[in-house]
Amino acid sequence: MAVVYFQRFPGWADQVKRARSWCEGLLTVHCAFDIPGDTVASAVLLLSEAATNAIRHTASGRGGKFDVTLMVEQRRITIEVEDEGRPAGGTTPFIRPITPMAQHGRGMTLIDYLADTWGPLPTPRHGVGFTLTWGNLPGTAAA
Repeated sequence: MAVVYFQRFPGWADQVKRARSWCEGLLTVHCAFDIPGDTVASAVLLLSEAATNAIRHTASGRGGKFDVTLMVEQRRITIEVEDEGRPAGGTTPFIRPITPMAQHGRGMTLIDYLADTWGPLPTPRHGVGFTLTWGNLPGTAAA
């Protein structure tokens, strides 16, 4: 059975830290599932990247808000960060080519690398969602 948590955050830069703390607290203290520490750390990091993208690249960071939905099942975490959309149409989240000296643009690369699955939220919503798993899910072969 899945446990679902939801929280709305103002679109301010300091709220990324608050979202990280909220997520980490739920996954380590309040969660009924025994989630490995590295999976919790990955979930918190990727939430931070998605929330930062919402604030930097969407209307969420221009006086708006962003919503976080955290769903925990046995051996699976799904996180969605819904933003208020891109100004003037914009684009959906994507992986940018990065250079060694680039100061920005690694967030979606981290999500792509660490998440088992990820993608833009289904229309008409805006934002990104990702899934992390640990151990062997039912019906999968042992690693």
